[in-house]
Amino acid sequence: MKAKSNLIGAVLCLLLLTACSKKILTDNPEPEAMLYEINHKDDVSLVFFDHNQEGGLEKHLNIYQRFAEAFDTIQDVHVFHVKEDCVIEFRNYGYYYFNNQDYKLKSGMILSNGVDKPILVANPDKYIETYESYFKVPFNDKVYYSKLRKAEIAERQKESEKELKSKFKVDQNYAHNLIQNSNVSYYPKPNAFFKCSKGKVTAKAFRDSTKTAKSFMQIETLYDKNGLIKQYSTIINGVLYSDDLYYRNSYHLIDSIVRRNEKGEKSKDVFKYGKKQFSIISVDEKNVMIAKVFHLNDKFQCAKSETVNGSGDVVAISFFEYDDLGRIVKEANATQKLVYEYKNQQEDLYSKMKIYNIKDNALLSENIRYSEGNKDIFISKEKDKILSKTVSLNDSNGCAKMIYNYNSYNNLSEVYEYSYEN
Repeated sequence: MKAKSNLIGAVLCLLLLTACSKKILTDNPEPEAMLYEINHKDDVSLVFFDHNQEGGLEKHLNIYQRFAEAFDTIQDVHVFHVKEDCVIEFRNYGYYYFNNQDYKLKSGMILSNGVDKPILVANPDKYIETYESYFKVPFNDKVYYSKLRKAEIAERQKESEKELKSKFKVDQNYAHNLIQNSNVSYYPKPNAFFKCSKGKVTAKAFRDSTKTAKSFMQIETLYDKNGLIKQYSTIINGVLYSDDLYYRNSYHLIDSIVRRNEKGEKSKDVFKYGKKQFSIISVDEKNVMIAKVFHLNDKFQCAKSETVNGSGDVVAISFFEYDDLGRIVKEANATQKLVYEYKNQQEDLYSKMKIYNIKDNALLSENIRYSEGNKDIFISKEKDKILSKTVSLNDSNGCAKMIYNYNSYNNLSEVYEYSYEN
């Protein structure tokens, strides 16, 4: 249940990356290294790197293209191609660093599940095999497709198109319950910050507290009078990177989200509602396929979510549990479990979130939230080691004015400045 905006930091890190180190994958960065983070907790990130090599990359690049095309429309899988010397900081549940300035290893693939230490494989013949064994899923891209596979995908396409044309009568009661209780990113649980979600909210990102350098990224969110998103835009270095327009029905449920990328290309996510679930169908020039399914319980809470790739394969499943107040208390997928704790009966936002490994129920890390006056502090830690810290400086309405992000060495890594226009 994440938004795609956290992709931006990872995209930027491919532009101007320079540093040096003797180890190619480590949990100890070089002190002088300029680090750029891939901040995709729980998501899959695949980094293909090659540099200083004129030939011999055909198989490496061909497999990169296969992965890039296979996951082009999947928000939870990020595929990158790094062609320069660089150091990247993987912000999983623990910080890990990749640097490809190694004179013996000229190309390879790094796999990260967003939780554990990433792994590296240098032999292109082992890329797909390693991916399948690491994530316990088949890599069924278009090169793999047999006639049977094509027929299977064609059938799923028909099912998606049928779902796209299906009719379900939505009324005010259904819409109210879904918006209030589903607890998904498209319909987040209402909270005390409603007054912050009106008009236009602008967030500008800087790399230091002085804000002397020009903002490298700007997020603009436009809300309607009900505090619901109308438009979400990302601007990088003054140029529009992506733009999402939200269309809603008379009951304020999302009908569709029309997306436009930096090239001006458009795609659309269509929302289809049913009695016990609602689905998101991805529609572009090439494909119509169900991309996400949210299964609802009798209280209209999302009890289960399924993420589907462009071929119709279910690539991720998550389960959710709630307390008597409708607050999420447990979230589990194939690899990990998240347990939420709350300070009291009034607060909707957790005070502590613990992340456990599914295999052995070992505690991986925990996130802690508390307030001090007009500040909200979020700390991510692994045992006694602080992994990251975020400090939100709020105005009199409780709306964020400044957000400061610190790394595990308590060094300021990012600053966000917020402004509000009603």
